[in-house]
Amino acid sequence: METILHNGEELYKVLQLAPIGAFIADMEGNCLFVNEEWERICGLACERSLGKGWLDIIVKEDQPAVAAVIQGAQTAPENPLVYSFRIEHPRKGTRYCNVNGRAVAGTSGDKHYLIGYVQDVTDEKLAEIRQRELTTHLQALITSLEDIVFELDGNQVFRNVWVHDERILFIPKKDFLGRTVAEVLGPQAGMFTEVLAEVVRTGEPRELVYKHLDEKVDQWFKACIRPVIKSPDPANYILVLSIQDITKSKQDELELIRAKNMAEDAAKAKSDFLSIMSHEIRTPLNGIIGIANLLKLNYTAEQEEYVSNLLFSADHLLQLINDILDLNKLERDQFELTYTIVNLHELVKNIHNQFKSLAAAKHLELESHVDKDIPKKVVADVIRLSQILNNLVSNAIKYTDKGKVTISLQLASKQTEKATVHFSVSDTGVGIPEEYHDTIFESFRQVPQSAVSEQSGTGLGLTITQKLIALHNSRIFLNSKQGEGTEFYFDLVFDLPTKKNRPPKRAQISELSTYAKKFKGMRILFVEDNPINVMVAKRQMEYFGIQPDCALNGQEALDLLRENKYDVAFIDLHMPELDGYALSEIIRNEYSEVHIVIFTADIMPEVRRKFARKGIFDILNKPFFPREMLSTLLKIAQVRKMEL
Repeated sequence: METILHNGEELYKVLQLAPIGAFIADMEGNCLFVNEEWERICGLACERSLGKGWLDIIVKEDQPAVAAVIQGAQTAPENPLVYSFRIEHPRKGTRYCNVNGRAVAGTSGDKHYLIGYVQDVTDEKLAEIRQRELTTHLQALITSLEDIVFELDGNQVFRNVWVHDERILFIPKKDFLGRTVAEVLGPQAGMFTEVLAEVVRTGEPRELVYKHLDEKVDQWFKACIRPVIKSPDPANYILVLSIQDITKSKQDELELIRAKNMAEDAAKAKSDFLSIMSHEIRTPLNGIIGIANLLKLNYTAEQEEYVSNLLFSADHLLQLINDILDLNKLERDQFELTYTIVNLHELVKNIHNQFKSLAAAKHLELESHVDKDIPKKVVADVIRLSQILNNLVSNAIKYTDKGKVTISLQLASKQTEKATVHFSVSDTGVGIPEEYHDTIFESFRQVPQSAVSEQSGTGLGLTITQKLIALHNSRIFLNSKQGEGTEFYFDLVFDLPTKKNRPPKRAQISELSTYAKKFKGMRILFVEDNPINVMVAKRQMEYFGIQPDCALNGQEALDLLRENKYDVAFIDLHMPELDGYALSEIIRNEYSEVHIVIFTADIMPEVRRKFARKGIFDILNKPFFPREMLSTLLKIAQVRKMEL
């Protein structure tokens, strides 16, 4: 080394200790010296690098360029030596290297040598390549889309804007560059700055839907914000914010919301109307049924027929109201089944007996057949199951003038804890023309009277029957031809009673006379603004031994509460000035020892839920029957541990 360069020993030491790769070569490219850092960078030992050996690790495609640089150094040794090449490291694969060097004279002065430094710049080069590829891909993508795309850094400064037509920007493109979101958007920047900050914080993409910044423009956009290059330095953190015009889909969405709101408003209006009508009809009906039941408790033999006809007519009107309300609850998915243990054999027998006299009045045979293999007890909603069969049998008798009506139950299948029963109600009546088979299940629809015998009705029975069967996860089917009778049939799956699913037993009430005068010790405040209802309820309570204090409005009730102690307060809801809602709230807060029973003709489910949230669960619906009054009194007596 000393014979080649001036100050060779000192230079050798410096190059050997340099923190970057160092080399000395002659002007033909023969390597004369490399340091240890060079060995680490290229993975090639010193001995193998000497001579032309260092060229073996240079990527083949880069070797001509390297040779041209060396050739240039021969012709113009005064020029700095700067070039780049790639090497194939035996362990690290392809690496990128930069060379900086110069030509220096040897000791004799007549020959030059190349001396220089080599740096591994792979990380920087790969980052540059990725950035270049990203920019290329972004530019290609933007030209193919009609969206607007912004590039921002972690400080929320606009670095670039891509758009196929700058005219759709609300300000010129140049006015974005180098400015922050807050500077560009002003007071409207908040919704963007928060989301951008969240993306930088979490590294996760986010979306934002917003209306055009100009309130006069009816245009909607969806902004998608994604991190592209994540860096601890906000200036090097790259975000892409792409904006898509979603005006059409947003308008469709808003139209659906408007339609939904209109439908909900219509449903609420319908519910409110039914609630009001229920209250207005049930209030006088309560007086009719109440007085009829009072007469039934004590009447002469000559009055029996009148009382029975009066109760029959009132029950028919009440059933009509209940059908309409049941239909409303079913349509609004507010109907729930209540399960008890039911004897299907006894149920069919009771329905047979119920309709036997009605069939006999038309000289019809009423037959019922229950498969003996059907389990004696199943878990079912006895009220709704009875309602289904009652509707079908009632219709069959109504539309049959001669022949018979048949109720049939057959066991379809039985497992350890379940049984499937096939129900059928058939008749030999007028039948239903095939063109009406689909429409008879629609609300308020009946077969035209010209097609069948003239019969009155609301057309709700089959609609409710179909929906109740659907509530049991089943379907009802129809076989019928005009003049050849009709059969309705369906299958229901019942759970069989086990220790796991056995419903609680319902208390059985014996004859009313058993409890006559039994509640003498119960103090009751009865609040009702209808004098007839007051008279009916007062007489029924007196039958059970209760002498209630009666108030015709909320204020009278408060006066009585201040003067007396009560066990129970029966409260009507719809009263002038202070209504039942407000009165019950006052009693709960100021007279908590009083048990509240809501006494109302408004039986919509919203009413029950509203009071349940207040902790009031006892509601006696108008019109009520003596047996329902007794059931309520028994429950209160049990809660208050009163001796009867």
